[in-house]
Amino acid sequence: MSNEEQIIYWNGRVGETWVRMQERMDRALSPVTAALLAAAQPSAGEQVLDIGCGAGETTLAAALAVGDDGAVVGLDISAPLLARARERAEALLCDAEFIEADAASWDDPGGYDLVISRFGVMFFADPGAAFAHIHSLAASGARLVFACWQAPQRNLWATLPLKVLADLLPTQPPADPHAPGPFAFADAGRLAALLEGAGWHDVTCHSLPFQMVVGEGDDPVASAVHFNLRIGPAARAVAEAGIDEVAKPLLAAALAQHLHDGVVALPGAAWIITARA
Repeated sequence: MSNEEQIIYWNGRVGETWVRMQERMDRALSPVTAALLAAAQPSAGEQVLDIGCGAGETTLAAALAVGDDGAVVGLDISAPLLARARERAEALLCDAEFIEADAASWDDPGGYDLVISRFGVMFFADPGAAFAHIHSLAASGARLVFACWQAPQRNLWATLPLKVLADLLPTQPPADPHAPGPFAFADAGRLAALLEGAGWHDVTCHSLPFQMVVGEGDDPVASAVHFNLRIGPAARAVAEAGIDEVAKPLLAAALAQHLHDGVVALPGAAWIITARA
């Protein structure tokens, strides 16, 4: 998708769905959030920029860490998710600022000590130019820390539903692995070269395998089916094909194989990327 298409996409049904699923998503991604914040180490008094902040989970955590002497700005292109982030900030009496803007072109004086993102940087139409622009917003020596997905083969939460439903879905042409999307930065070597070309240095790529909880509660399997029909690559394909009811029993049978200790969890793997301006 182009940047313009991404803006339309995240301000429509998908953005509203992610608002409704916010608590579920934050729990599912909690291992990544913890690793990201541990690597970023936001400190008292720092100026922090959170790119693709969504409903504000990492923005609010950073705001708590920097305290009253610091400042945190969350950027996103999704008005529905930003509205949810502002609601959460108000409830927590947090003065984090949330701005609707495209980080690839956002006009701001900059000077940020820390730039973070939890899965918010893989969708740029021109990632090299985007990371160069983000570099221009960073103070000298600032830290860049973000999470992005590793290859689909290492993320069963994304591939299992598509595999289970493959016979019911239209055949798709092979995707460009580097096209904007969740797995655009699966190739850590390519990503490091992009960052270095955009002016960042001391780039490191830390592998984070984890178990992504997609089903929980009184009926974890039904919960996992609901999750997969709302979030992830299969959700859009199923909606476009109009096969929700047919998909449910097939997904339930497959996801039940991953029910352990009262939750349905599927393997995931992210990169935690760090760099310096």
